[in-house]
Amino acid sequence: MICCALLFAAGCTSPQQAGVMTGDTIQVFYATSFTDGTVFESNLNGTPLTFTVGSGNVIQGLHEMVIGMTPGQTRTVTVPPDKGYGMYREDMVNVMDRGTVTRYLEELQNNNSLDVIEYPVIGPVALWVMPDGEIGYLRFTNITDQTITVDENHPLAGKDLVFTVTLVGIENKTA
Repeated sequence: MICCALLFAAGCTSPQQAGVMTGDTIQVFYATSFTDGTVFESNLNGTPLTFTVGSGNVIQGLHEMVIGMTPGQTRTVTVPPDKGYGMYREDMVNVMDRGTVTRYLEELQNNNSLDVIEYPVIGPVALWVMPDGEIGYLRFTNITDQTITVDENHPLAGKDLVFTVTLVGIENKTA
């Protein structure tokens, strides 16, 4: 009799929600910092980020760190460059004619394809929309009367990044 009561009671408990799996659409709050603790991006005082795990619309390290999380859980993970914004590539840094660069930037600006954002520690970065819709990055150094050094690496390429993520919810749970 006691055994039957225990079995009956066990069936009456609410099922525990499974953790995040590839294909789930989730909402997260996050803060991203450099390894020295400098926060460069956060939505903690805003709207949660919504994305589908495994879809490729956020960096691989973020996809991997949320697998298995349950709503309300927080994780902090250091994401290496190969799972973040890639390795820094010297072949994407070129010394160019200043006039050519200036004309190109004016053309992008006239087409409303150019924006400049300020990254903490890194400084200003020009963002431009390529014809295929991808985002390109341009940083300028060693500016002289004749030349400009143009760096087309993502501003976070080659950097270890620390992500602190809290899972708010799972909007569309895969089976």
